[in-house]
Amino acid sequence: MKKNDNSIRDAFLINVAFTILELIGGILSGSIAILADSLHDFADSLSLGAGWYLENKSKKSSTQKYSYGYARFSLLGAMINAITLLLGSIYIIYESVNRIIDPEMPNVYWMLGTSVIGIALNGIAVWRLKSGKNMNRQVMLIHLLEDALGWVAVFIGSIVLLFIEIPILDPLLAIIINILVLAFVMTKLVASIQILLQKVPDNVNIPELRQKILCLNNVKDVSHLHVWSLNEEKIVATVHIRTVELHTFDEEIKLKKSIETIFNTLNPEHLTIDFVHE
Repeated sequence: MKKNDNSIRDAFLINVAFTILELIGGILSGSIAILADSLHDFADSLSLGAGWYLENKSKKSSTQKYSYGYARFSLLGAMINAITLLLGSIYIIYESVNRIIDPEMPNVYWMLGTSVIGIALNGIAVWRLKSGKNMNRQVMLIHLLEDALGWVAVFIGSIVLLFIEIPILDPLLAIIINILVLAFVMTKLVASIQILLQKVPDNVNIPELRQKILCLNNVKDVSHLHVWSLNEEKIVATVHIRTVELHTFDEEIKLKKSIETIFNTLNPEHLTIDFVHE
């Protein structure tokens, strides 16, 4: 991500602005539903703010305390956003079920007006984040997309409710959208946890790497071959190579370059090659 990319900041500020507008609208309309959603959006704003801070933090280079740098801070932001979205979606489904059990006709005109503003502002925020490739930005995008789709559902529901009194329509739409969101966010949360647990990246074939190294001249054995990710983009690899006796330093350099060539397809952020001579 470019240093001058302020899309996360913009998405955060848009969400905060809409939360304030929603709170005012809820107070003026006397709508408990809108007030409840303003609290949900306030939680969204906090998690987006955390994601923004941690995304900026992840750009810092290595220090004595964090020798690999701060790349995983972005991943931490993704996890915070995923968990917040997960809990928020479960809460909305719970409230929606209660609303189905005890139907209540909402203030349709305030629903319609608020939904138009919600679609516009969340749509702008989604557009600002749509080019994101790392996990943190993807989860924030899902976060805002969930809000935008929610307001689309509210808009459609309010149009229908203007003509037909079906109070359970709004909570039914909310349940459908949030079940879909839960499915998406769970995949991102699982992927984040797998990276933190140093799972081998999906595009890496350890047996194939080992075999390619073993096929090189002067290599007797390969051990401690490890490949993991600092985040979803930066790969780290280490390997111990047991060799036959190398007579010159140039032979070792040549072998090292051959091994580096094998790993170059992974474009590793860090590669450590340790030779053990017999």
